[in-house]
This record gives sequence, structure tokens and C-alpha cells, in this order.
Amino acid sequence: MHPDEYEKMFRVEDTHWWFAGKRRLVRVMLHDLPAQAGRRILDIGCGTGGMFPLLREFGWLTGADASDLALGFAARRGLAALERAALPDLPFASGAFDLVTAFDVLYHRAVGDDAAALVEIARVLRPGGHFVVTDSALKFLSSAHDEAVQGARRYTTGEMREKLTAAGFTIRRLSYANMAIFPLAAPWRLLHRSRGTAHGSDVSAAPGWLNAVMGLVYRAEAGLLARANLPIGMSIIVHAQKAQQPEDGSA
Repeated sequence: MHPDEYEKMFRVEDTHWWFAGKRRLVRVMLHDLPAQAGRRILDIGCGTGGMFPLLREFGWLTGADASDLALGFAARRGLAALERAALPDLPFASGAFDLVTAFDVLYHRAVGDDAAALVEIARVLRPGGHFVVTDSALKFLSSAHDEAVQGARRYTTGEMREKLTAAGFTIRRLSYANMAIFPLAAPWRLLHRSRGTAHGSDVSAAPGWLNAVMGLVYRAEAGLLARANLPIGMSIIVHAQKAQQPEDGSA
């Protein structure tokens, strides 16, 4: 990610409707987790730590990112242990975590091999551990925003299912997300891409009234997601689980 994007994110992600909306949707997936005391959580590609307050509600948190600049911003939150790390080589013991999260990470061009990255995520999860992931959806939505945040790929739900299954995960929930904004955001991106007029990321400060309105929109979408998978959206959201080890320890 370009360095100035980290500063922009840190300034707005606590209140901006996009980030607040993502937290609402992720909370739906996290509420499906079984009760567990002392849950060990790894947030891969934690960026500036915008998800830390939510994740801390569910266990002991470690944040990891390849960028020292991002980790510097994340450290200002004081909510997690921090490690410099990048996929697909994580400096953690096998089975070290009960829950791993990766929010808009796998799409990144720095993750050269997303299949290998998923295998590494499975390695650091304990047997039966959980994985919650969000990422960009639908290749035709690629835009200047993807370039600014160094996005290299977008997924369909079918592609994500195949990759997770190949890495040894069982899918518990797999859905599109950010459905409510799709009818407006998709044509907007396609229009600007065709004209070559868009530049930079979509991240910028939003007025209070817009944050309030979109808060209501995302509250409704989270309610829908809690009941059923969504058929389309700007993003994908997944709750997967690593396979349990056989009781006899055999392969």
C-alpha cells in the first residue's frame, strides 16, 4: 500500500462508514464462534489497527503487518501485541492461534501466491481453529482504488471456496458483502475506469450525516447477513474452520 494511504486510513477508519460497516459485517461472523476462554487471535495484515477494538472483544490479540509504517500507527492504539510479518512466511509456531483474521489482505500484490498464503494461515491455526476473512469481489470492479492500495486480484465466492478447501479449510459461512452499495458503486467505478478519470483510493473523510445514514444501511445489511448469505456485493466475507486432527493423530 502506498505510504500516504496508511495515514489516510488511520485518520478516518474509526468513524468512516466503510470501515464501520465492515466491522458490523465481521461481527456477524465472529458471533458464530463457539465460546472460548483465552482465545488467541492473529490479525494478519492488520494495517493501522482499525479492527483491533472489535477483535479484542473475542480474545487475546496479536497484530501482524509487513509495513513498519502501518505497525507504527497500530501501536498508537495500544490494544495488541505487534509483529512484523508477511505472508506466506509467518514467524509463529504451528497451531499457535485459535482464530486468524485477514481483512482485505489476500488480494494484495505483495501476497504473490494466495494459495500458499492460505496454507500458511492453516499452519498457524490449531486443529479446529477458525479463520475469518474479507476481501475484494468480482474482477470487473477493478479500479484506480485497487491500484492505489496495490490490489492484485478480486474473487468470486466460488474461487474463494476452492482456494480455502484446497488449503484444508471447511467453509462455515461464505457470502458476498457490501451489497447495499453495489448498485451505485459498481457503475461509478466502471464509468471512471472507462474514462480514465479516477485516481487514488476511495478512502477520504466523510461528512457526519453520510456516516450516520450509511450506519443505518449497514445495520440493515448486517441483519440480513445474520440470516442468510448475500447474492452479490463489492466484497466477500468468509468464516472457515481448519479441519480437526483425527483423535489417533494419524494423517
